[in-house]
Amino acid sequence: MRGRLVAVLALVAAVAVSATAGGPAAMAKAKKVKPGTSFTVWVQTVDSCKQALPAAAYLLTGGGTTRTAEAPAGRKRTIVPTAACPLLHGNCAAVPVGCVSFTGLPAGTYTLTTTRTPPPDRTDPEGFAPCQGGSACRSQVATITVAASGAVQGAVTDVYPDGVSETFPSASSYFPGTPTDPVVFHDFGLAAPGFAPQCDGDSDADDHLTGNMRGHCGYPEADEAAACQPYPWSCATAAASPAAKP
Repeated sequence: MRGRLVAVLALVAAVAVSATAGGPAAMAKAKKVKPGTSFTVWVQTVDSCKQALPAAAYLLTGGGTTRTAEAPAGRKRTIVPTAACPLLHGNCAAVPVGCVSFTGLPAGTYTLTTTRTPPPDRTDPEGFAPCQGGSACRSQVATITVAASGAVQGAVTDVYPDGVSETFPSASSYFPGTPTDPVVFHDFGLAAPGFAPQCDGDSDADDHLTGNMRGHCGYPEADEAAACQPYPWSCATAAASPAAKP
């Protein structure tokens, strides 16, 4: 009887091991992506705090592909009512404001830029600059990689007015480009000098701000006269290319 019980337990263990070894392989086989399969990447524009912004336009390039998209007009809307700013991750499923999707993308690496920023409103009377850490970034560019499996990794790099760069989010939490966690652009609200605390206090081009500037808002004074017009942040959309920035 004891010998029979041992044999049964051995058989059960063998089946379990076989299932464990074959399970992931079977799953991988079931999830295997056919060659030529295309994928979708979602994008959302958010202000420097936690509100989704409408009506931005985007340019996606890469892999021989050039795509444009425009978010619908509307009013900005709070995504998550938290005290923390900036809100690093958006949510197009919960708040569709400012969202677009690029469908039918093959695996590859893409560059995404803003070609039109959201329009002015009461609290941001001069509109928005594509920038999170200052008055107007020299560039704001998203790099999006779509793997053959369909997995998406997206990150946005800002080059601030003083030349310092920062990438959102960290490598441990790249944007997956899904409806619930889209690739996020942060835009900084603009207003005339005196509307809010200024950057360097001389009421010129890099002082058209709202909110906190995080210490990187100042263009070198010698560069301001030669920067894109009407303000240096115009560079962030001119030609939609970082190479066009000062």
